[in-house]
Amino acid sequence: MGHAVMTHAPTQPSLIRTTNLTTTLATQVDDLLNQADDYADNRELTASTLIHAQVIHLIGIRPPASGELARCTCQGCYCDRIYDAAAARTYMDGTVEFAQCPYCADEHPLTGDE
Repeated sequence: MGHAVMTHAPTQPSLIRTTNLTTTLATQVDDLLNQADDYADNRELTASTLIHAQVIHLIGIRPPASGELARCTCQGCYCDRIYDAAAARTYMDGTVEFAQCPYCADEHPLTGDE
């Protein structure tokens, strides 16, 4: 008779709300993600990737498959989720692009035409 192999569910969350972090840590994470954005804007992708990895380690979430994090910038609510950037849904409001986390995109999807 064969043995069943059971895998354990991951113990790390796949996203985090910054309100669940200390103020110091939330500020540090925000500063790091701003730096990563600056590097990405300048096509310094290795530096951006390294900063995302540092943030993932700092906040203790499961590393996303994409390796990149996003911050929800939904204008329909105050959302402070940090999550896998591959799951972001974006919309334009004028010339500014905003990202919604999966929760916001399901609960109150925005298109920029509101």
